[in-house]
Amino acid sequence: MESKRELKLKYVFATSLLVFLTFGNSFVYANSSWRWLTSSPKELLPIAIIFTLAIEYIGILSLGKLHLIKWERIKIFGIIVLANIASFILPYIIRAYTLRPISGGWVNAWRDAFTKGPYYIVLFGYLFLTLLVEVPIVYGFLKKYTLSKKFLMSLIILLNIITTCIVAIIERTLYHGQW
Repeated sequence: MESKRELKLKYVFATSLLVFLTFGNSFVYANSSWRWLTSSPKELLPIAIIFTLAIEYIGILSLGKLHLIKWERIKIFGIIVLANIASFILPYIIRAYTLRPISGGWVNAWRDAFTKGPYYIVLFGYLFLTLLVEVPIVYGFLKKYTLSKKFLMSLIILLNIITTCIVAIIERTLYHGQW
């Protein structure tokens, strides 16, 4: 039987997902085309991935109050990588879904999700999606190894906010475009 806390978490997750899907629509700019004045922020992606993984891994290992044995460090890194891949892919799945009617099917929509439009790596709502995806994955796997579940949850949220904001600031500082 599920506890009240688990039911509450499921309710918050479902409500958050519904709110995002309802209000996460894109604007359409008719008869215009986007061009980057600098190179595309996709060049920043490998650095952003390495930076994000390093900050989250080091932060969780050093501050997460985890009791570890050697092989669990690799497991923790794998969990963080899995969570970050999931949070990176979800916005593109949503974008592909919205592009499907005008792209001629899922295959073209998936390609277009990565290539069409003025897309920074971190868009509006990305932090929300990151928290919605990464926190349950990382916390779900690591809660049994921590001495303080509440602190671990707060730490995961804080690390994701920090890394997402830093990547957003860097890419908007280095990469510019116009309609």
